[in-house]
Amino acid sequence: MNITILHTNKFDFEDPKTGKQISGIKLQYIFNDDLEPVNVDAREKGYQVADAVLTLDQEYSISKVPGVYESKFLTRVNAKGQPIQKLIGVNYITTVPELFTKTPDQKKAV
Repeated sequence: MNITILHTNKFDFEDPKTGKQISGIKLQYIFNDDLEPVNVDAREKGYQVADAVLTLDQEYSISKVPGVYESKFLTRVNAKGQPIQKLIGVNYITTVPELFTKTPDQKKAV
């Protein structure tokens, strides 16, 4: 499944209470790779943004943001027996489609 990563933020700090080192890459993404408009129903339009945290060793996989990435998920079951998916890896495919990366002046010329 392809996703579009919208934002990343690397963190690496020591928890002052436990002294434990806490690190990772927080990212926000949407489950889409072409940014086509979406009408969910009469009340809802667009994409919901999902949050995830990857380990620091995945940093090399995130090269351009925003960008389209092939994603790898681990499916687990929560305490209520419901399936949940955890993002565990990404591989860069391309930047966001050209239509959405043009400057305002370039859009006027089209």
